[in-house]
Amino acid sequence: MNCWIVAMWLWLAAGGHPYSWVRRSHAFRGLIPHFGYSERTGFRYYRSIEYRPPKNRLWTEEDLGIVFSGEFVVTHYRLIAVRRWETKEQALADHYFGKHHEHIR
Repeated sequence: MNCWIVAMWLWLAAGGHPYSWVRRSHAFRGLIPHFGYSERTGFRYYRSIEYRPPKNRLWTEEDLGIVFSGEFVVTHYRLIAVRRWETKEQALADHYFGKHHEHIR
């Protein structure tokens, strides 16, 4: 729950322009959503900030499952390519620097 609060706080503090995201939790086999925040940090760079629960302390005072005393994790990404495809199949076939298909825009 508090990962959502932190993600929304960061998103609102940035004026709602960057991105908030959701993924399935690792600890609960994907049954509970986990939230984070991402923003552009340069021409081809992004960073993601998330508030993660402490490792290996589930169901302790520090991690009650949904409410936890965690840590901020910042991951930096570098954009390597942007491609446009006409069909979903072409987009799904484009894995990293995979084969180029005929209908590239």
